[in-house]
Amino acid sequence: MADWDSISFQYDRIFLESPLYIDTIRMLISSLECGDGAVFLDIGCGTGNVIAAILERFENAKIFAVDSSAGMVHACSERFAVDERVSVFQGNVLSLPFTDNSFDCATSHLVLHHVKPEDRIACAGEIARVLKPGGLLVFADMFCDVPGKLEDPERCRDIINKIVNTALYCLDHGAFQMMLLMLETLPADIKQEGEYLSTVDEWFLALSQHGFSEFSVTRVPPEDLGIRILKVRLLQ
Repeated sequence: MADWDSISFQYDRIFLESPLYIDTIRMLISSLECGDGAVFLDIGCGTGNVIAAILERFENAKIFAVDSSAGMVHACSERFAVDERVSVFQGNVLSLPFTDNSFDCATSHLVLHHVKPEDRIACAGEIARVLKPGGLLVFADMFCDVPGKLEDPERCRDIINKIVNTALYCLDHGAFQMMLLMLETLPADIKQEGEYLSTVDEWFLALSQHGFSEFSVTRVPPEDLGIRILKVRLLQ
């Protein structure tokens, strides 16, 4: 698992090299169904790239951002230091530092695959707690297509193919450092050491335990790389 405190100062230089990263944020934002004055929660905000995209589309939005990395919180706080629409906090998705029924919409990008399988239902419950009834959750991440135990050959092959093909995509599109990062995380993805790729259905099952419905999936091209955008709504 990457050391996000150490990566925070070079995160944008690495990730913004990749057209896939940029396209995923663009597609995530375009799928949001919120009013211009909506109150957002961005989970795992990193340096604030999703926040910036939300504000570009919804200029009257109010955004609360949370990240577990002190380095990322510092970077994001500095970026939006003079923007009263943005408030940044350090916190964990399993214990969000916000009151019940606070948000119209929650977003997340490349974060929830760090949640351990045994914690997914609790994670879904915590997000449901802070969303208003009828609130929307939209998150983008890499997913595998084969469920299975740690040493299941088909599961391992599926993950290897997705990570290596993503690395090759990055290499072909001038994202050299992103290519290296993808290959560096491959052992952790396979061994489930801080990286827990799941199927879409596994996340939908966890979310359904806490009243989410209206499930939809958008496949980000190239589709074989496994990047998906999941959209769900909390029941009234």
